[in-house]
Amino acid sequence: MTSVSPGPPADASDRDFAEQIQQLQAGELDAVRTQAEKWRAGLGGLVGLATVVAAVRGAGDAATLNTAGKILGGTLLLLAVVFSAVGNFAAMRAAYGFPTRRLAEASLAELAARRHERLRRASRDLRRAVVLAYLSLAMVVGALGITWFA
Repeated sequence: MTSVSPGPPADASDRDFAEQIQQLQAGELDAVRTQAEKWRAGLGGLVGLATVVAAVRGAGDAATLNTAGKILGGTLLLLAVVFSAVGNFAAMRAAYGFPTRRLAEASLAELAARRHERLRRASRDLRRAVVLAYLSLAMVVGALGITWFA
């Protein structure tokens, strides 16, 4: 049989350390949401870039492309807009959360678990938004490459 005995009582430095940890954890969700707001703005810029490229350069240069080039260039621009839109949604959800039904009565452990889940979800959405931003940029660059050099 294993016996468990209490450790030494906490001193002032232990309490200070625990308080610092709580402050860091309390600020994590705000930090993730602030980053997500900035990525959302960047994704909005990519949607604008893809739209401007398609409107300004695409129409004139696409006329010189063969059918396969037109299809590939159009598909890449469409994917750029879709990736940007989905990434923008993920960034907005990371920045502002998503409305959910919450029970008013909850224990302290339940409240801590909910905060941890919101942080986990916001971090996942922010990672998804970042990946989609880079994919969108790659699609725009690919469409430009096909339009200009094909």
